[in-house]
Amino acid sequence: MSTAIVMPKLGMTMKEGTIVEWLKQPGESVSEGEGVAVISSEKLTSEVEAPTDGVLLTIIEEVDNEVEVGKPIGIIGNEKEAESESSQDVREGKDAALEENAPARQEAEVKGEDTNKRIRISPAARKLAQQLRVDTQNVKGTGPNNRITRRDIQAFADKRGEEKVPTKPKVEQETKTIVQPDVQTTGVKSEKLSVMRQTIAKRMQQSLSTTAQLTLHRKAEINALLDFQKDIKKQVTESELDVRLTLTVLIARAVTLSLRDKSFMNTHLIDGQLYLFDEVHLGIATSLDAGLVVPVVKNAERLPLGELAKAISSVTEKARNGQLPGYELTGSTFTISNLGQQGIEYFTPVLNTPETGILGVGTFIEELTLENETVKTVKKLPLSLTFDHQVLDGAPAGDFLNRVVYYLEHPYLLVL
Repeated sequence: MSTAIVMPKLGMTMKEGTIVEWLKQPGESVSEGEGVAVISSEKLTSEVEAPTDGVLLTIIEEVDNEVEVGKPIGIIGNEKEAESESSQDVREGKDAALEENAPARQEAEVKGEDTNKRIRISPAARKLAQQLRVDTQNVKGTGPNNRITRRDIQAFADKRGEEKVPTKPKVEQETKTIVQPDVQTTGVKSEKLSVMRQTIAKRMQQSLSTTAQLTLHRKAEINALLDFQKDIKKQVTESELDVRLTLTVLIARAVTLSLRDKSFMNTHLIDGQLYLFDEVHLGIATSLDAGLVVPVVKNAERLPLGELAKAISSVTEKARNGQLPGYELTGSTFTISNLGQQGIEYFTPVLNTPETGILGVGTFIEELTLENETVKTVKKLPLSLTFDHQVLDGAPAGDFLNRVVYYLEHPYLLVL
């Protein structure tokens, strides 16, 4: 009996995933729970595990294909099975479902085909064929069971001498001619974006195109906060606390308390529905050599200052070592992004959708101020709050940011 390997749902908002790599090839043995493929989704890259012991019989979806959650990507059977009838049924059922959902023009083409010559083609390849106006009946597939892949479509179009992208209206063509520089033949190299960079690019584009983002800026006086930090270090050594009480930790605590007080910011907007959370799952943007990830501290509102420090240290360390499990990369309700170490003061952090807000933290600066006819040096922390104007107006967003500042300027409240 054959078993389908399906595209898993890795997060609340995940609708589809991209095949990054197949770790097994047809004919190779697999064990239940063993990784057979690598996929990327909105926020992470993860392995797909074999649902049972057996042999990988068929790869249904090629590398770079985008596949809906729950759809089959491969077939596992027993060692004696070749291409079993059940696996054939799964694939044909998938093809039929894709054809039902295809545009009317595509349906007409399918109906016109000889039913004895069913064309096996991946969804991504079919889409590219439509864009490049390639007749799939003339393309020879190089995938499993002569399945047509994106590479086959692109190769056919290249050979035919057509453009790799659909023809644009004349006005758009003229615009592209103006803004695009001539391609040099020397001194230039091209390279494909890494899987992580492609995922980040897709996420950023999706975030900016589906939300109404606005950023508010203000400063918080942190002299008292820095004194508070020094006082704790005097009273409790880092060995006793078992973690460093960094400025990021103190800011995270202030944000968590503010989300408790101003819960309208602790929300998700998904398909026109607003979800309000009682629990705070705090995302901590973490920079890696390969790109940016956002590990999540779950139930941050339940953690006192010391435990919050340990939790942040744990998830960021695992992220840097590539040991972060998928569940600690999803489900955040609010995110903090700190560029203070880079010397940045203000910036416009991009929303980690479907969240309503993200707080950007800059490097603290010193300013001179006049107090009781005396010039004093005051340390101030630049803060940048980006919020979704679809969910909130400027006034409540400003209330939230002011609340964060209040906690930072009254640091002993952070231990309550």
